[in-house]
Amino acid sequence: MTKPTTLKFGFGNAKLSTAIATFSLPAGHSCPFAKDCLSKANRLTGKIIDGNHCQFRCFAASQECTYPSVRKSRWGNFDKLKGLSVEKMTSIIQDSLPKGYTYVRVHVSGDFFNEKYFLAWLNIALNNPLTVFYGYTKCLPFLVKYKQYIPRNFRFTASRGGTCDKLIAKHKLRSAEVVFS
Repeated sequence: MTKPTTLKFGFGNAKLSTAIATFSLPAGHSCPFAKDCLSKANRLTGKIIDGNHCQFRCFAASQECTYPSVRKSRWGNFDKLKGLSVEKMTSIIQDSLPKGYTYVRVHVSGDFFNEKYFLAWLNIALNNPLTVFYGYTKCLPFLVKYKQYIPRNFRFTASRGGTCDKLIAKHKLRSAEVVFS
């Protein structure tokens, strides 16, 4: 039986190899610095509400609208982590981390919802030096504040379209942006 504090990881998707473990949280609800893509699926109904500055709908919010099981899984992860200490979050993530994966995509959906949660993932990277943890984030204040402590296996790219984009050029952060083609 699964422990109540076990988090749900995925394995690949349409764009990623199944050799890559993935972790997600609810779109928008866990994205404190989102702006251009801020969309949230209602936890119960799946109905999407776009943010005031939304220029394009978050693909992950659309997934949560279409697939109730996806929405439930992401909220389950979020509920198990919110309000905990760095140490407790680190412990739960570490205990839930799939074994034998070289790559973990952190946040196919969602983002670092607070500084403690960001630090928990830094601890996970430090505890698992043979695993590469990567993803995209708009939580640029956390990347900048802890830049000197980020291990080589913690590879995050600044995602443009957030409330702190000015930090990208100022701190020479690697970045990506959504383009329409």
